[in-house]
Amino acid sequence: MRVVSLHHDVLVVTSRIWQTTCTIVRSGEECFVIDSPILPDELEVLPTVIDHAGYSFSGLLATHADWDHMLARLAFGQAALGVAETTAARLAAEPGAVARDLRDFDDEHYIDRDAPLSLGQV
Repeated sequence: MRVVSLHHDVLVVTSRIWQTTCTIVRSGEECFVIDSPILPDELEVLPTVIDHAGYSFSGLLATHADWDHMLARLAFGQAALGVAETTAARLAAEPGAVARDLRDFDDEHYIDRDAPLSLGQV
C-alpha cells in the first residue's frame, strides 16, 4: 500500500492489488474516507494513517456499489456510509451481492478476513 499526500487535507491510498485508490479528505474538523483499499492489512492500518495525519475521522463515502469500493466498513465497522441515490437503489435491489462478490474475490486470491462485510444502514 502506498500513501501520497496531494495536499495538507488530501491523502490518496493505493492498494497493492489492482492499484485501486482510497481518498481521505479533511475539511475543518471533519474527515471522510472515499472508497477503500482492498487487502486486509491495508484496511487494518487505515485508521492509523488517518491518526498519523492528524485528521479526525467522520464517515465513509462510496463512489458506487462495486464491492471493492465498500470495504472501508471493515476498518470502520460502526461508521456511517454515504452513497448516491443510484448506489443505494442498486444495493437495495441486489441484497448480499457486495458480500458475495467479496467472498468470490477472497476465495480466488486465498485471502482470509477476520469478519464478513456488513454495510449497515446505507
